[in-house]
Amino acid sequence: MVFLTVALSRGVFSSQTPADAFSGLCDAFFVPGVLLTCFSILSFCASNGLYDIFSYGVKSLKVLFTPFGKGKQQHYYEYKQEKEGKRKKPHPRTLVLGLCYLAAAIVCLMLFNSTGA
Repeated sequence: MVFLTVALSRGVFSSQTPADAFSGLCDAFFVPGVLLTCFSILSFCASNGLYDIFSYGVKSLKVLFTPFGKGKQQHYYEYKQEKEGKRKKPHPRTLVLGLCYLAAAIVCLMLFNSTGA
């Protein structure tokens, strides 16, 4: 959907010259490629426990400031071990798809440069 949105906004399908078409296609491939690649990197970081400290902090604040949570404070080490047991391995599909989009953007950029624009 992002590809089609950018391609339509750049006028790829109604361009008059190949240089305009390749320029629009380069942008249309680049935007979803960067989004998917960055999303997969953030997912990889989350699957390795990089953001566990933030969820522990929010949980600790909730326990600290509610009247029912007194005395139920879990230590961070225990919390981290519990999260490690539930964690799933990341799937590289999103990263591969994002890198394919970026490769297509590079090809379109080379074609744009070869048209002499």
